[in-house]
Amino acid sequence: HKRPKKVEYVSSYNSGWCGASPFSHVKSMSRNDDLFQGDAEQTQQIQLPTASNNILSIEVVEICMGAMQTNTDPFIDAGLEVCFNFSSDSCRAALGGSLSEFITYAHNPTFGSMLNMDHWEILRVGDEIAASQTRGAMQTFLTRVVPGRGIFSGGDPKNNPPPPSRHFLWTLQKERRPPRQGCWLVHECILVENAFALTL
Repeated sequence: HKRPKKVEYVSSYNSGWCGASPFSHVKSMSRNDDLFQGDAEQTQQIQLPTASNNILSIEVVEICMGAMQTNTDPFIDAGLEVCFNFSSDSCRAALGGSLSEFITYAHNPTFGSMLNMDHWEILRVGDEIAASQTRGAMQTFLTRVVPGRGIFSGGDPKNNPPPPSRHFLWTLQKERRPPRQGCWLVHECILVENAFALTL
């Protein structure tokens, strides 16, 4: 569907129906709360999505959000590995550089609230900022996340009230150097306080 540069609401995905998935760029199965065991042999055969210059900036956010919503599918931390694939070199370096260090960091209480989340949506899309002599084009996306419930607190998910939503600001930058030249990559993703008052 056509996506304007600035929107109040772009897309919304719940764990109870088909939503964003890392395996089709935008659409596929939703989160499976019962899947918490990885299959070592299976993971050897699975090729997770990675950056490509034919993937739009908003699709990168959709892929990463959908991947984290199904973080344990098809194996544990598959969603985080997808996010690592779409992270810029500077983003990776800030979090340790390696995939294992990236995954360790991402399980902190802030970023970890996006793992196996119940719901997410893109609230606003910022205008694309033109490239300069020192960097590629940039674009921001404001997202809202409803973290998973019950399953992480040790209680019954059906009897627990929804946790408060959180807002994250994604900054994407188009890579200028090979081998990922022309690809939109995640430069940073930060928790935003009072996000609805933020003007992108």
